[in-house]
Amino acid sequence: MITFRHVLRSEWTKLISLRSTWATLGAVAALAVGLAGAIGYGVSRSDPPANVGEAVGAAFLPLDFFVLVVGALGVLQMTGEYGSGLIRATLTAVPRRLPVLAAKALAFAALTFPVMVAVCLAAFLVCQAFLGEGGASLGDAGVTGAILGAAACPVLMGLLGLGIGALVRNTAGAVTTLAAVLLVVPALLTPVLPGGWDERVMKFVPTIAGQAMYGVGGNGTPFDTLAPAASAAVLVGWVLVTLAGGAALLARRDA
Repeated sequence: MITFRHVLRSEWTKLISLRSTWATLGAVAALAVGLAGAIGYGVSRSDPPANVGEAVGAAFLPLDFFVLVVGALGVLQMTGEYGSGLIRATLTAVPRRLPVLAAKALAFAALTFPVMVAVCLAAFLVCQAFLGEGGASLGDAGVTGAILGAAACPVLMGLLGLGIGALVRNTAGAVTTLAAVLLVVPALLTPVLPGGWDERVMKFVPTIAGQAMYGVGGNGTPFDTLAPAASAAVLVGWVLVTLAGGAALLARRDA
């Protein structure tokens, strides 16, 4: 009898055995830390941060670019099997289907979250080292939470990508959809929404909610946002809705 533990072990093995997984995470780690150092150096020589929030924001500025990369990795975890045809064997072995998506999500989070915690901690320390006296420290209020929020944000974006991959089943289409959700929609909403509505709506957009997760003292986005914990709840809600939609279609459609 195949239990959820067996399914989870299988999905974990698939994820860690792919060279693309480690290449992507390695590239994100190297670039995030390197860019954080470069930003810290540049800021220290031009306009030193006025407060802890700005110092933390400088360290995590590169995350705005890499959430899409981690999100695409989540997409590939699902669509890669459709592209190779492996999904037929997977769903034949697990006819109930839903445990497959749950195992993929759990395996993805279990692998990427510790990696992103290490990356975000390193990025913070490197950036603050360049900022010198104008930088923040781990003992400052809100800094530890910001590091954890910065680590959780791309993981949740990856799970959002996994859900979109289950909905679309095609890599190019799913990555395009994810890019539209994270980049295009926020850019279009601001000029389209009537006066005052942007402040009410934008805080619930995935990209803005994700950025607010690692803001300190309201710094991190040009909009009024919810508190980091509430913003995390908003992003978790988007992930759950997307995964639920993907699960419903996975249970109904042919492989």
